[in-house]
Amino acid sequence: MHPGATRSRFTRIRNIFRAKQQILFREYPILMGFASTWAVPGSYRTDDYAGVPILIVRGRDNKLRAFLNVCRHRGAKVAQGCGEARVFSCPYHAWTYDLSGRVTGIPDERSFPGIRPQRSSLTELPLCEKHGLVWVIPTPSSDASFEFDIDPWLGGLGAELASFGFDTWAFHDRRVIPEAMNWKLLVDTFHEGYHIGYLHKESLKSILYGNIADFEAFGLNHRLTFPRKKLERLKTEPEESWSLMWNTTIIYSLFPNTILMVQGDHVELSRIFPRDDRVDRAVMELALYVPCASTTPDERNHWDKNMQLVLDVVTGEDFPAVRSIQIGLTSGAQMHTVYGRNEPAMIHYHRSMRSALGGSPGERDDAAA
Repeated sequence: MHPGATRSRFTRIRNIFRAKQQILFREYPILMGFASTWAVPGSYRTDDYAGVPILIVRGRDNKLRAFLNVCRHRGAKVAQGCGEARVFSCPYHAWTYDLSGRVTGIPDERSFPGIRPQRSSLTELPLCEKHGLVWVIPTPSSDASFEFDIDPWLGGLGAELASFGFDTWAFHDRRVIPEAMNWKLLVDTFHEGYHIGYLHKESLKSILYGNIADFEAFGLNHRLTFPRKKLERLKTEPEESWSLMWNTTIIYSLFPNTILMVQGDHVELSRIFPRDDRVDRAVMELALYVPCASTTPDERNHWDKNMQLVLDVVTGEDFPAVRSIQIGLTSGAQMHTVYGRNEPAMIHYHRSMRSALGGSPGERDDAAA
């Protein structure tokens, strides 16, 4: 290929990638976590994955708010990490903000006459706390509204999510996993069971049936239900005793980048983002939530083993294989990928992607972006 043509394709891919980031991670609601993360007034957490610094905090009025984590003086972050706070103070010049984002202190304020009316608070972002979960749109609204309803975005999935009672679940553990691949390849890892009997023949083949799943779409989102091997024993038990959660793995794909995996006695939440402004770099934040916080060493050990299992499977088996897919996509061996009839979730997700980005269902997307 001529060097000029190579540069032209690279520029096109880069432009597509940045356009996707702007639309998908600035204009769509991003699931930030379970509401229990912000259990009491003063609970806060920061998040930079969407490409802008975000601060989420529960106010003294018990209302959860999201802000751009940007001091209104010079732009430094006013908070780091997570925890509990009474106020937020910029480390650069000590401008101070209360839990509602309002500026409460400006050292040597006489040097900034009339500044409070102009920059009276942190820049607030639209937030929705519902179904025990929290979503944020990482762009300030044009009409200065700070709340929205997530249900229209969920396509009818809201009542089902609400049925789990996630508002009472407790956080157990979180891992941040950087990867050398496109972020959509990480998402795709969770969208089919075709590979279970092969890639996971040692780890999951005895637990889950491969190449069998129930699929249902909910707008841009979807649900996959994988049957567990122990499902067979239900043939001898009365139907009224059957439990869906304990006999399947339920995977909710919440557009554009979140995987919620219901595993019987716990939930795994994977939030996946591009990183470093590169088409071949991504990061997954994996968190494990449990019905009740651990109170004994045995309970903690049980949940630790569950976290280790998903890490062993996803990072030890899935991701090495998908790294090779990333290399294959950029090799020039093929101009498009193939999805089978046994991969309806993959088909739905990428059609949803094209729809969100303004393309028609049949329009080809550049997979490298």
